[in-house]
Amino acid sequence: MADIDIFTLEPSKISRDLKGKFLLIYGQPKTGKSTFGSQLPRSLFLNFEQGTNALAGIRSVPILRWTDAKKVLTQLRKPQAKEMYDSIVVDTASIAWQLCEKYICQRENVESIRDVPWGQGWNMLKSEFSEFWREITLLGFGILFIAHSKEKPTEMNDEEGNAITAVCPDLPNQAYTIINSIVDIIGYLQV
Repeated sequence: MADIDIFTLEPSKISRDLKGKFLLIYGQPKTGKSTFGSQLPRSLFLNFEQGTNALAGIRSVPILRWTDAKKVLTQLRKPQAKEMYDSIVVDTASIAWQLCEKYICQRENVESIRDVPWGQGWNMLKSEFSEFWREITLLGFGILFIAHSKEKPTEMNDEEGNAITAVCPDLPNQAYTIINSIVDIIGYLQV
């Protein structure tokens, strides 16, 4: 790692493109979330699900286990990764969370994250998931998290007395909290 020298720092500049940005895009299936990700120049898709079959010209790696994602992170640490990629597209974030949870359970030799003594399983899961994405941001890559959407009832009613529902990312609360702390922009796509 390079030495820290606060006397040589230059003021930050904001680019108008999405390079180096952190985004969460969510929506119903087939609304163009993966297609949007494919428009990011020099992007690497981490395919936690197979949603890119109809997209030509993308570079993607299937992620079947969290250890696969960790292998990608090891490669992203190499200088040639920055020569090839600017952004990482996570398709989809909810499956990434599920695979991370499964990894912690296997590592701790338990059936459920709840089975880790004293509730430490949840802390291990949150730490593993957040540190993984944090390192990618610190390596200088942008991230696009893709999620499906879900409807959630609210306590409000419209003028006719009908219940109002909200549309939100289909992510567990802990995963959403971590991703929300990383991203600069959250977008909802619909047809």
